[in-house]
Amino acid sequence: MRLLLAALSGLLVVMPPHNTAQAHEVRPGYIEITETSRDRFDIIWKQPVRSAGVAAVAGLGLRPVFPENCSRLGDSRMRRQPGALVERFELACEGGLFGRSIGVEGLQRTITDVLVQLATIDGTRHSLRLKADAPVQVFAGGGTFLMAYFGLGVEHLAFGPDHILFVLGLVLLVHGWRKLVYVITAFTVAHSLTLALSMLGRVSAPVGVVEAIIALSILFVAIELVRPVEQRSALAARYPQFMAFGFGLLHGFGFAGVLGEIGLPRDVEWMALALFNIGLEVGQLLVVAATLIFIRIAKPLIAAQAERAPALTSGLVQAPLILMGSISVYWLLDRLSGLGS
Repeated sequence: MRLLLAALSGLLVVMPPHNTAQAHEVRPGYIEITETSRDRFDIIWKQPVRSAGVAAVAGLGLRPVFPENCSRLGDSRMRRQPGALVERFELACEGGLFGRSIGVEGLQRTITDVLVQLATIDGTRHSLRLKADAPVQVFAGGGTFLMAYFGLGVEHLAFGPDHILFVLGLVLLVHGWRKLVYVITAFTVAHSLTLALSMLGRVSAPVGVVEAIIALSILFVAIELVRPVEQRSALAARYPQFMAFGFGLLHGFGFAGVLGEIGLPRDVEWMALALFNIGLEVGQLLVVAATLIFIRIAKPLIAAQAERAPALTSGLVQAPLILMGSISVYWLLDRLSGLGS
């Protein structure tokens, strides 16, 4: 167990620093373009906002940039919803949008993607994924519309530091392949259940409260890892799968909050939801696999170091858990402060 915890220190160190401070800046932006008549388009622009306290009212400073052949018709209509600033307006684009460049100014300064969806007047759908390293792309059409939801699912888990930390904690908390399979399966079933029910409108939970409890779940796991195995709570020591299931229900609401900002396309809701959820599972398995590979490589190196410098190795055991707990406390306080704003 000491070797596993020491290996975790390396995993935490290589996490990008800005991810630690802004766990939910990875929420995607969304541009919905609906062709209402020839060369006329309704635009819905959803810009993610920071989830923290005072900054909860501020967007990320992003601005959609449309081709030069487009001009706005009338004034924009703005409103705020949980997690996003929403702007609606109309465009006239002589000659249409295909073959033209669409971008988001400021995207390169973030870790956020923007999904662009176009519904043409003949009923076809097309999509683009704008990223920090490719904030401007040409709208050439194509059949990638639904697969964009799969990509969003993979990236949200694989690059969402709060979910990564919780999954890492689960991996380190259990011993043996059988228990690990039980725990990861329980977490998967639970978050898939609340994700589906939430997106289909059957259940709901306040976004701010859910995010705060997600941070609390990471703190709980960190505290349990600090304790010797014989002093851990019965829930963590004997029934970790039940713990994973309970917290997984809450993480599912967190995933639904991200997907809800984009929404599900009409007529293919189930397919988009399934692809997003499959993407989450792929991202989760990537995290688990990377953790196990890292531990396997680091284990003999750390064992050798422990023989030469046991005091240093003991410090490595505690440092990652203190860091993990400190990050979760920061997120918890940050999100609780946002509940009153």
